[in-house]
Amino acid sequence: MREILNKVLTNIKPDEKIKHILIKTYNKFHEIIQSCYSQIGLQSYEITLQGSVAKDTFLKNDVDIDIFILFDPSKYSIDWLNKDFIEITSNCLRNSGYNVIIEYASHPYVVTYDNSFEINIVPAFRVSEPSKIISAVDRTPFHTAYIKHKLCEECKDEVRLLKYFLKLWNLYGAEIKTQGFSGYLVELLIIAYKSFENTLKNSLMWRAYKTCIDIEGYYKNEKECRKKFENDVLVVIDPVDANRNAASALSLKNFSMFKLLARLFLENPSEKFFEENHSIPSENNVSILIQDRTLREGLCYITIIFDIVKKIPDVIWGQLRRIQNSIRNTLNEQGFQCTFIDSWIDTNLTKAISIVELYECRDYEYRIGPPAYDPEAINFLRKNKDSVIGPWVNENGRLVCIRKRKRKPEDIIKDVLNQISPSSLRLVEIKRISSIHDVLISDEKSFIVWLRKVFERKQLNKVI
Repeated sequence: MREILNKVLTNIKPDEKIKHILIKTYNKFHEIIQSCYSQIGLQSYEITLQGSVAKDTFLKNDVDIDIFILFDPSKYSIDWLNKDFIEITSNCLRNSGYNVIIEYASHPYVVTYDNSFEINIVPAFRVSEPSKIISAVDRTPFHTAYIKHKLCEECKDEVRLLKYFLKLWNLYGAEIKTQGFSGYLVELLIIAYKSFENTLKNSLMWRAYKTCIDIEGYYKNEKECRKKFENDVLVVIDPVDANRNAASALSLKNFSMFKLLARLFLENPSEKFFEENHSIPSENNVSILIQDRTLREGLCYITIIFDIVKKIPDVIWGQLRRIQNSIRNTLNEQGFQCTFIDSWIDTNLTKAISIVELYECRDYEYRIGPPAYDPEAINFLRKNKDSVIGPWVNENGRLVCIRKRKRKPEDIIKDVLNQISPSSLRLVEIKRISSIHDVLISDEKSFIVWLRKVFERKQLNKVI
């Protein structure tokens, strides 16, 4: 196994030259920002380097420079950070010849590019301890300091291996879109278990909604810890804040996927787990997939297309996830078997699409009632006397019937959307998919790759 991991490491570990360029780039932006702020008389702030570059846990070909500017909360307000900071810092960079993008997390921040590196300039408050934070990002300097103090030199490469592993399997990132493992969580797991291999081995013993990893021992036992975070699938106590779960974003789906991958890798270590798939399917490939699914296998697909009206990614994804859950639950309650649902949004945040997969969409359903000897059997008979066939008693002694469905799945989906009324999304169309032309809303490569994933879902095959 170690031979495989060392080979992977040679491809993802940055050399000293890259590190030097990154620090040089950070210093350049430090000077630009400080000069701008000095010219307009800004005081009581500190420009700092945070994130994976500061902790030396970044991957060679996947790195951002995170510059956090820490402001004195007694002199600056949240409103100032959200408005004035953005305007001042954006103008500063534009005047220095840089293009600027405004991105959103817990509050807005400024993004620019230099030497092909993405530079994130994030405002935060300088607080004396984590318990006094005002915004979520105020914890970041404490996280950085903790990791720099606790993470051993060799452990940095173990972090890189785990990060890369998670990225390739779409499990990396705590944002709502992904609901996976954050970079900080990865670092904490390596601090707890010392290596990539040990993390995988220990993960096999994790139990959903029962496991608590408490590095600093804030809680007396696992039971006390779990009681506080009973709704989280995995708990990793934040060493700088005993009241925070660093794994709170992790979904049950991704928790389960990670444990499965860990077991597969440990049973049969292979470079295949670390292979990137750069292939872009053609429209024709996806078109054939759709035809196979709808005609040969008889599955039913419904597409929901939206215009995006408020361009804040976390809000959009939060609303899409809520829509997905509501549609899945409602369709299942109405007798349709929703087997899969997923969403995609374009890079410019103008269009969103969800695709719903149903086991079948026929106008008739096979309804199973109570045992014929049950007191409720009479109610079932009366409710279903207008069935196309039946009711009758089957070989298992239960009442059953075949009846015409009262509603089409498209109508159910429309009702769900009307009830939720998502503020960031405007419904354009709901329709059944019969060909690729029903879903082609973008020419982005990531879109056609996503379509293949929706209609194929065979990513595990390469490691089985």
